[in-house]
Formats: sequence, C-alpha cells, structure tokens
Amino acid sequence: MSNLLTKEQANLIVQKLMADIPYNINIMNEQGYIIASGKEHRIGQRHRGAERAIKQRQMVEVFRDTSLEKRGTNEPIILKGELLGVVGISGEPEEVRPFTKLVKSIVLLLVEELNEFSKKEKKNQQKNEFLKELLLDKEHRSEELIQRALNDYGINLQRPNRCVWSTEQEECRSLFPLHEVFEWNGNYLVFVDMEVKIDTGPAKLLVSPPRLNAGRCIKEVENTFLYLQFLQIPITHTFFTETYYFAQLFDFPMELDQALIKNVEAIYEEYHETLICFANNSTNIKAGAEQLHIHRNTLNYRIQRIYELTGKDPKTWSDLWVLMYHFAYCFKKRLI
Repeated sequence: MSNLLTKEQANLIVQKLMADIPYNINIMNEQGYIIASGKEHRIGQRHRGAERAIKQRQMVEVFRDTSLEKRGTNEPIILKGELLGVVGISGEPEEVRPFTKLVKSIVLLLVEELNEFSKKEKKNQQKNEFLKELLLDKEHRSEELIQRALNDYGINLQRPNRCVWSTEQEECRSLFPLHEVFEWNGNYLVFVDMEVKIDTGPAKLLVSPPRLNAGRCIKEVENTFLYLQFLQIPITHTFFTETYYFAQLFDFPMELDQALIKNVEAIYEEYHETLICFANNSTNIKAGAEQLHIHRNTLNYRIQRIYELTGKDPKTWSDLWVLMYHFAYCFKKRLI
C-alpha cells in the first residue's frame, strides 16, 4: 500500500465528504481493495471497477449493476506518475462523475500537503540532528561534518561563527535572510561569521562571541536565555552572552545536593518568584516587598519559611547562591 495515502487519511476524507455528497464514496488502494467507504461493511473487499481503472490508468464507468459491479465511476488517483489508489462513487455515471473528480482532487491536495509536511519534518529532523552533532563536537570536527555544514547550511566551521538566538522565527528570517534558520527547544537560531554586522538596536537577540566551536556558541546563547528567563529579565534588545558570565552555571558543572533538590522541588512553585525578587533586589526587604506588592513582614515571613524548609538562609550570601543554583536547576527542568 502506498504510504502517501493511508487508510486513516482515506477514512477521514470519506467521513467528511459523505455529509455533503448524497452518494456512497469508496476509496481503494493501488491493488483495488476498498480501504475507506461510506458503507463500512465493504472495507477490505475487492472492487472490480477499481481494478479495471488501475489496469487502464483512466476513469472506468459502470452503467448497470451486475453480480460483480455496481453502477458508478472509478477514477485512478495518480500523483507525479505514481498510482496511489482509486476513488469510486456509486450512482448514475452522469450524475456522480463531477463528484468523483472533486473527491479525487481533494485526495490529491491532501496527499500533496501531507507529503510537503513530511518533507519539512524530515528536513527539520535533519537540522536538529546536525545541531546535536555540533553540541557533541569538540575541537576535532570531522571532514564529513565540515562539508555537510557548508554544503547544506552555508556554515563554514573552519572559521569562527557567532550564534544568534531569538524567540521569533520571523525576526531571524528578516535580519538574516541569507542564513539558514534552525529551531532549537522552541526558539530559533542562525550562525553568522565575523563579517556579518549584528544590529545592536531594538532587535531582541542573544549573540554569542565568535568561536570555532559552534556547539559551544549554542550552549552559550541557550544558557544566557535560561539565565535571563530565570531572573525574569525581559529580552528587550540585543544581549551579548559574554556580559552574562554566570549564565554558564546553567550547564550545572557542580554536583547538586540531592536532599536539597528534593526540598526545593517541593516548594518551587510557591517560593521561586519570592527568592528571585529577593536576590534581584540585593536581599533588600523593603525593595523586594515593593516589587512583589506585599508587606515587608510578609516577605520576611516567606524568607524565613524558605530557611525552615530547606535549611538554607537566603539572607546569607553563600546560602543564597546555593539556593539559586538549585532553584535554577528546577527551573531548567520545567522549561526544557
């Protein structure tokens, strides 16, 4: 059976069109067996009219009922020379002929649309695998990867590249119309060499330094994005990742305290905004309370509760860093 026209697709077409067409619709596969029908008991049966249409590769009309055939028209579905199946509609040929051609056209449109979608999905999957290879790659890029990057995506891995990250696909396309746009974890990125000027104006971008290691560039912009999101810093203009040194902690190079992670997981939803606001305001209770629109006593109570539930005191800078590190880990788990 052609994988371009599945039973599920054929059944969906029949179910939708039977509500508007006052005749029984059958869709047959390329062997002439019924795979979808308004009369479900006929599914799986041979269709003699369809077999003749397949053999002749043209419409076959049956003008009277016999023991083997019913009146109607049978039109082969052919896409770019490939036979996908047959559309058959029961009834007087003169009456049902226009409906047969309509159903055939709908089937072809659907198959072409699904085929294009499948091609795009395959290309996106290949692009995703390419990014994964870049992330795994260290300093010794294979010749095959270098050639694929250049031939398929126009990226010269033998020269330093910047990675540019955006939450908007169209922004990437408009700013870098000659570059391949990649989707990564729900965001978008492009690779540009050092000669491409990066607009430092209102464009909402994250930009890595130029590096030979493209995988490292990806990690830097991704980690900076997570860092800004975690600290609730809006991306209102172009950000350069080298400005945010601590963003690389989102690789979590230090071993996590498993007991603390368990406690943080339990209180994350209730207290993450409080902790971030407290840290962003340099642990100033008055400023933090004003930003959260709560009384300072309420903020003091929440900070005390975090201490009681985790054993780490947010008012002590070393404990605050440990808490922020573990809260950041929980944040990344929820976002990616």
